[in-house]
Amino acid sequence: MVTEMHKIKRSLGEKLMNKSLPVMAAILFLSGCAVKMEPISDADIAAAAKHDMEMIQASVPPINGSLTLSEAIARALKYNLANRVKIMESALATKNFDLAKLDMMPLFKADGGYSARTGKNATNSRDYRTDVESSSYSYSDDPQHWDGNLRFSFNVLDFGISYLQAKQEADRAVIALHARTKSMARLIQEVRTAFWRVVLLERVAPDVDDLLARADRAMKDLETARNEGLRPPLAVLEDKRALIEIIQQLETMQQSIGAARIDLASLINAPTKSEFKLKVSSDFPPLPRREPDFEKLELYALVHSADYTDEIYNLRIAQNESRKAIARLFPSLEGFTSLNADTNHFLADRSWYEAGARVSWNLFNLLRVGDVNETNDARRNMTVARRMAANMAVITSVHVSWQEYADANARLDQAKRIDDIDKEISKLTDESVATDAATGMERIRSEIRALRSAVARVLAYSDAQDSYGRFLFSLGLVPDVTASLNAPEEELAAKIKEALDKWEVGDLPAVDTIGTIPDFVEEK
Repeated sequence: MVTEMHKIKRSLGEKLMNKSLPVMAAILFLSGCAVKMEPISDADIAAAAKHDMEMIQASVPPINGSLTLSEAIARALKYNLANRVKIMESALATKNFDLAKLDMMPLFKADGGYSARTGKNATNSRDYRTDVESSSYSYSDDPQHWDGNLRFSFNVLDFGISYLQAKQEADRAVIALHARTKSMARLIQEVRTAFWRVVLLERVAPDVDDLLARADRAMKDLETARNEGLRPPLAVLEDKRALIEIIQQLETMQQSIGAARIDLASLINAPTKSEFKLKVSSDFPPLPRREPDFEKLELYALVHSADYTDEIYNLRIAQNESRKAIARLFPSLEGFTSLNADTNHFLADRSWYEAGARVSWNLFNLLRVGDVNETNDARRNMTVARRMAANMAVITSVHVSWQEYADANARLDQAKRIDDIDKEISKLTDESVATDAATGMERIRSEIRALRSAVARVLAYSDAQDSYGRFLFSLGLVPDVTASLNAPEEELAAKIKEALDKWEVGDLPAVDTIGTIPDFVEEK
């Protein structure tokens, strides 16, 4: 009778499971089909964009007074959004290093759960010798019970791999810091170029505006002369064509001034249409012309180049990656201890301690030794080749940037000579107009030529400043202001000015000491 009851219960349980499985499958299928694309509306994107613009404006203080070059650079370092991204990336790399260190900790795991079933977990058995099935069922688990444990374990192999991983993350954090420094150096160079371009072009802006107004008046005078028949139509048309070309050149100059100001405003995170003023000690501060000691500068550039030093760190990262690959070939040894508890009333001891050790080893790892060694050699050869290429690229960049700077100085000298000649021509033309020996059109042409030469000189000096900035960038020169980025702008600007004043007179640093070659670099 008991056996029959058990059979009935088991039959009912099977029927229940058979009915519930399709229902569960249908629910899972429908829940999967319920997920669909949900594009964000243009209105919501516009609202987010407006919110971001308000946040940007609120996070940047207004510009008070005139900006010097060092103050513009200080403002860029503090508020330029692209530079902020690099700072955040460096901070994230440091946090990843902190997390990697935690992976070396032993495993201390808490586990618990509750289980319940509709029927008892009852079973029968067969006699080993007679193979006769027992006529009664028995069970040793409560249908509902709680269980849990606290387990402390330590895997030697996992610890070793986590240790090497932490060292790699430490090197990656340094690489991210180098990327941040390189971003600062590039930003300084871009601000320097844009600053001088705005300053110098704005020096000639009043002359451009005045000459443009005079050209417009001359155009109206030509129209009047043609309508009243005061001059031959062909001569008037030729003069009008020349005036249109002049006006076009003047408007192009005006556009260059506006574009340069927008570029600088973007770099220092100022509103695009803000009317900030710039201040310099003189229009054309002298730049160093004496050729530096390249033997010292090459070594300094290599030591402070992110492109080269990162490859040295990458070599150490590759070495630790090779060690990780070799470590994974060894057996895994794990020791553990745990405190366990279970509410199953059939247990004689419902709480107990447990301890032990386990060794596991995939014997097929022996077949991978050769491939792992070849992969490690290939990885090392690649990093060494990249390091050598970076070394040569840095040295080449130093020499090329200096040559470009020397060429820019030569063009500046020529532009200055032409500017002086055109100014003298313009002066003589003014005197000729005063004595009726030259026409008004000739005077305008002469003034345009003189203005064009003045602008060419301005742009040539701006190019020389840009070239010298690229030379400093090739050396990896960055003011030591990392600890002052959160300081007031005045303090940060003072530190930047101190460094710029030295570099702009040719006082360039050099490597003080030379240590020993790291073992991982000499490794064969």
